[in-house]
Amino acid sequence: MMTDELYKNLIDKSPMGYAYHRIICDQEGIPIDYEFIDVNEAFEHFTGLKRDTILGKMVTDVLPDIQEGDFDWIAYYGDVALNGEHKEFEQYALPQNKWFRISAFSFEKGYFVTAFIDIPDEKEKLDELNGFFDVNLDLLCIADFEGNFIKVNKSWETTLGYKTDELTSKKFLEFVHPEDLQATLDKMKSLGNKNNALNFVNRYRTKDGSYRYIEWCSKPSGKLIYASARDITEKINLKKKYRKKKSDMN
Repeated sequence: MMTDELYKNLIDKSPMGYAYHRIICDQEGIPIDYEFIDVNEAFEHFTGLKRDTILGKMVTDVLPDIQEGDFDWIAYYGDVALNGEHKEFEQYALPQNKWFRISAFSFEKGYFVTAFIDIPDEKEKLDELNGFFDVNLDLLCIADFEGNFIKVNKSWETTLGYKTDELTSKKFLEFVHPEDLQATLDKMKSLGNKNNALNFVNRYRTKDGSYRYIEWCSKPSGKLIYASARDITEKINLKKKYRKKKSDMN
């Protein structure tokens, strides 16, 4: 039989952060704070908070800026403690400047347990990637060989006029000019054979019904296509205008 002492040692030596709390409510039963009852060594490591200085204290005393972020920790944990919820989530903790993957649950009304690990590296890399993706002036996208946009950046909104979710909810072939469809399918087949597509041009329909010339540089990887593109419509139109002018002169 597992003794209380052994159970306590298992928790205290766990590589996962652990904390036991009591929720504090106002006279109307609204959660306004929570008290630290117990934490383990991993909790101290992940948060930088020491057991001897926080047990018996309120989170708003220990972390006065906990309510400054967008996420309402007290209300969220209050729902767990008062309604017996079990929630798993990832959230950025402003006081620690870290991302955590957290499991929160309650065995007794008014009390809750959190078990967590920090995930800084993968979140920072993902945020950096998304930041690069969104601010890039080129048309960036990830697509599959079934003709679906998986991810597009904001530049597509400026160029075609569609919101990003409008683009990712449809097959990209639906936006291709009918006269360019077969060439696009042929290029996708070539990509499926592990060939890169450089300087391929086709026309994409905008939200107002006009078409823009898009020049592609695409690279297949596994089941996905990674592509960078640019709008060369003005360049094409200038060439047409020059040819027409030259033809008229002759």
